[in-house]
Amino acid sequence: MKWGITVMKSKTSFINRGILRNDFKRYTWIGIVYLLGLLLTVPLQLVMIFSRPEEVKMYYDASVYLRALQLDYSPLSLILILIVPVLAGLLLFRYLQANIAADMTHALPIKRATLYNTHIVAGLTLLFVPLVITALITWAVVAGLGIDFVQGKDILSWLNVCLLMNLVLFLSTVVVGMFTGLSTLQGLLTYILLLVPAGLSVLVLHSLKMHVYGFPYDLYAAANLDKLSPLLRIPSSGSIPLSTGELIFYILLCIALYLIGRYLYQQRKVESAGNAITFTVLRPIFKYCVTFCTMLLLGSYFYSTQENIIWTYFGYLLGAGIGYFLTAILLEKSIAVFKWQQVKGLGVYTLVIIGLIGLLQVDIIGYEKRLPEMSQVENVYMDTHFHPLIYKAAMHNGTSVKPHLALFKDKDNIANIYNLHQEIIAHRGEEKGVIIPRAINQKRVSLAYQLKDGSCFYRNYTINFAKYKEQLKPIYESREHKIHQHELLRVNLDDIKLVEINSQNGNKSVSISDKEMLQQAVAVLRNDIYDQSYEDMTINKRPAWGDIMVTIAYDKNQPPAMPDVAMVADNSTIRTEKNYYQIYLPWEKSYMHFERWLQSTGLYNQARILPDEDISYALIDYVPDGIDRATYRNLREKGLNEELFEEKPGILKISDSAQLELCLQNYRDYSYSEQAVYLVVFKLKNGNSFSGLFPQAEAPDFLTEHFAQ
Repeated sequence: MKWGITVMKSKTSFINRGILRNDFKRYTWIGIVYLLGLLLTVPLQLVMIFSRPEEVKMYYDASVYLRALQLDYSPLSLILILIVPVLAGLLLFRYLQANIAADMTHALPIKRATLYNTHIVAGLTLLFVPLVITALITWAVVAGLGIDFVQGKDILSWLNVCLLMNLVLFLSTVVVGMFTGLSTLQGLLTYILLLVPAGLSVLVLHSLKMHVYGFPYDLYAAANLDKLSPLLRIPSSGSIPLSTGELIFYILLCIALYLIGRYLYQQRKVESAGNAITFTVLRPIFKYCVTFCTMLLLGSYFYSTQENIIWTYFGYLLGAGIGYFLTAILLEKSIAVFKWQQVKGLGVYTLVIIGLIGLLQVDIIGYEKRLPEMSQVENVYMDTHFHPLIYKAAMHNGTSVKPHLALFKDKDNIANIYNLHQEIIAHRGEEKGVIIPRAINQKRVSLAYQLKDGSCFYRNYTINFAKYKEQLKPIYESREHKIHQHELLRVNLDDIKLVEINSQNGNKSVSISDKEMLQQAVAVLRNDIYDQSYEDMTINKRPAWGDIMVTIAYDKNQPPAMPDVAMVADNSTIRTEKNYYQIYLPWEKSYMHFERWLQSTGLYNQARILPDEDISYALIDYVPDGIDRATYRNLREKGLNEELFEEKPGILKISDSAQLELCLQNYRDYSYSEQAVYLVVFKLKNGNSFSGLFPQAEAPDFLTEHFAQ
């Protein structure tokens, strides 16, 4: 009998059955609603997909069914799992946020640890049972309907992810409820605190980008920051499974949350209910953390929208003031917070931040001037961004495809890139903090040095590339750079199945499928690419005659390394379809080998617009003051108003074939210019039109002579 009493004490020391029954009696509706919601979004969804007509189902694959089990593809399931665990945590510990309820509960002859454990068990039961039932019903539906695409391991994976997400959210809500006495704030802070590691990291990195010249923000901002936040990482674990290390981390996190919550529950004072922060020692920490976050948030906002460092500092000041005083109002529960003591605290904080920004500006650790030793450089990655380094592979038609890396190994190119980097650092005083307008020679340079000891050295700059022409020219004109930027230089000629040429304006097109002609066409295109000068690639870039599409066959078991679309926006884009993919590249006006080849084959007139055949006339106007930014944006978005343009006095109208050809060869796309320009509109015989401009220094002689009169 004595032994039996001991066992009973052991059982009741962890939880209290009466409290547990009361929790189930009051909150069973949470589990019921949760179960119904899960049944609607998982097994019912599978039944709905299966019930579609056979002619539709024949095109289905596993992904259609599996998406019902992946939170990142099932928004209704994700919403349920984000809301219900937090709601359960709020309601089960709701009594802590009301003085009378807290007094009554803690007056019971039950230890606080027992109360805490009992509510935890009740909450986890209300959350876990619906998940397990849903998994079992889903398995029964899949087995009963014979849905072979969904296996037991897929359902088990869904259950594991959901259990983990519920556990993290529920325990986080409980812990937050220990140091705040307001239920609304408890729910809000739960989500905020789970997002803070990733969000704060992005804000800090963005601030470093603003104040540290060369800081590779994009590389770090996209480098798995979602792993810092359970709210971002766990939902994506259906398609990107959690690693063993991540699972261990989340299990340890849940254990830590449980222990922290129990300790805080035992230390929390009953009379703290209704206070924003229940522990006095945490109040200044909370205040300055909120101040810091709002400061960074508004500073980044104004930097991104205004692209001006003065506006950025204004954002810092405004954000710090708003965050500081709103937090003070919340903590004091009064608007009478504009007192000397509060202002003094904000002043001290401001001085500390000014000191930190000052340290960044003077580059006390020499980050901005640092360069790796040339003798230690193995190779250098150089492009306009770090995407291929960040995203190691992409999926195309279910096949993992690695992006092509613009990796320079030639010693001369490495030396030229190093020289460019030295020159950028030498001019950092002129360009640090300066926002280069997007329309004026802006160029991003992302550098990653692979060193012989295996380490990497990263930097990222936005430069005015006209200033660095001397350093960029040998790099751009090298074969290695052109091979990196043009997929056409990397493909096997035998794999090319079709070349199509479509004129930029008009309806002309040519298709080439003969094997010999295909190889000739690609060979001359490659020669033109290799022969392109730096000026033709950048400064003297004119609108293309048209687009060239090259269709290439490939083995799905050995897909080609494809460049990221954004990386080659000026050169080519890639699209996969069955066992083929297409390279799109412009037919540049500097491609003289290709032009002569088309002429020799009789295809030239079929491929591009011609003055005699396609153009009725051209209208030209002189703009002596150049194009301001407002006019530039309007021209880019809406083009010229042709009717008003044609009726404008002083307009030059030309129809001479030689003059039209000269204009076609040399006109430019719209660009911002403070110097005089000539606007031109080409009117096609089919009723369409297109337009552009001539910089005054490059305009044909007959234009300058006409408008000089």
